[in-house]
Amino acid sequence: MVVSGSKKSIVLGLAPNEKHPTGIDLQSCPLYAPAIHAAFTPIRAWLQRLGARPYNIPTAKGEVKYVLVSANPAGDLMVRLVLRSKAALHRVEHTWSELQAELPNLRVFSVNIQPEHTTVIEGREEIILSSERYIPMPGIGTDLWLAPGAFFQTNTAASQALYAQAATWARKLQPETAWDLYCGVGGFAFALSSAGVAQVTGVEVVGPAIDGAKHAVTELASATATVPVEPSNKNDGTPNTPSAAPRPHFITADATKWAVNQTLMPPDLVVVNPPRRGLGPDLSSWLERSGIPHLIYSSCFPGTLVEDLRRMRSYQIRAAKLVDMFPHTSHVECVVLMSRAD
Repeated sequence: MVVSGSKKSIVLGLAPNEKHPTGIDLQSCPLYAPAIHAAFTPIRAWLQRLGARPYNIPTAKGEVKYVLVSANPAGDLMVRLVLRSKAALHRVEHTWSELQAELPNLRVFSVNIQPEHTTVIEGREEIILSSERYIPMPGIGTDLWLAPGAFFQTNTAASQALYAQAATWARKLQPETAWDLYCGVGGFAFALSSAGVAQVTGVEVVGPAIDGAKHAVTELASATATVPVEPSNKNDGTPNTPSAAPRPHFITADATKWAVNQTLMPPDLVVVNPPRRGLGPDLSSWLERSGIPHLIYSSCFPGTLVEDLRRMRSYQIRAAKLVDMFPHTSHVECVVLMSRAD
């Protein structure tokens, strides 16, 4: 939410415009989960006690720019405060516990510093003030762990549908190896592993996302280690090893640069989940030349999906699903399964 209004009358929602000079409050927006609805009033009251001036876009003055709130289905919250500078950081450090007292489900709290006058919401510096660094989000085969600065789909149920569809296709294809490019916190990677893909490599340039993905691997390994081991039916006294799905491997790197510079054997399957701008000519052209048999493309903008498909004419679309990721808008998520024509 954009923070606007005044120090004594905070507005959380959309930025001010000519018709709404103090901003548009979104507390009553019906798309928010109950935990986010419940967080508005405590956050607003705490910001007003904080006394830091909301950032004024036309004058480029003020301190508090945004409040970013994430909630999981259990109601656990992550709250991130985006500030123009560190002028108010000392006050935040000493008072954010007041907000935590009013929001018992607040697990992760951080401050992001964005000094630039730009439409880019987040800056490079993230200061985590809570003892916890992640909130769990639903995945396929395991929980996914969301950290400040990592991307996660805004519609949790719809993201589950995407991951489940990829797992269904993977079970039919039965690839032995797969890459998940633009993997984020690992949603597709863990879905592929749950479907039995033996070797899955996830690649993502955003460090906090890879941190969360690796944390999920650790949690999954720990859970597997606590599974009771049944006595062996063999006579040598060795125990049976508990069965477990394979676990993905994650790399922090630019997905395009990493893929086009690979000298290893290409995988049987690649999953791509690029931002709105799509894969672009470099990666889509490389995929066209790669000889990789199967491709799953998850797109939040059909326009760039079509542009990329035109550069990958060796692939034929075998199946496609539309997911209503953005209710009440014209935008849609589209996940496509493609295979080489031969």
